[in-house]
Amino acid sequence: MQPSIDEAPLSWREIIAGAGLAGPLKVLAAESQVIELTRDRVQLRLGVQSLVTEQNRRFLEERLSAYFGRPFRVLFEAGATEAGATVADADRRRRAKEHQEMVERFKNDPLVKEVLRLFGGTIDESSIRPLSEEEKRGAE
Repeated sequence: MQPSIDEAPLSWREIIAGAGLAGPLKVLAAESQVIELTRDRVQLRLGVQSLVTEQNRRFLEERLSAYFGRPFRVLFEAGATEAGATVADADRRRRAKEHQEMVERFKNDPLVKEVLRLFGGTIDESSIRPLSEEEKRGAE
């Protein structure tokens, strides 16, 4: 059961996730800057003029209205988004921070330090990534 509009969080990130937006519609919502978010509408700024279409607005409005169980308006405006002001920007910052923390843990691992010392190696930081689920299963 979807939340009533009165119980729904006024967090664009939570609304995107709760409404189950996926694919291009999710990207559109995540790359948009929220100008105003109220219980019955959202005003979004999109940095890519070609995405500011009636069809995109209508699709998003339909999905959000279904999520809230009542009419929910979506308004678009074209224009440059402020740096760091979108859900996608926050996700990129989080991933960059997590990667940097992973790199530091790797560099500080005693075994890695010893291998680097013995073989005179260097670390390609861009190659450091978490194991995929498949890789984790194979390691068991």
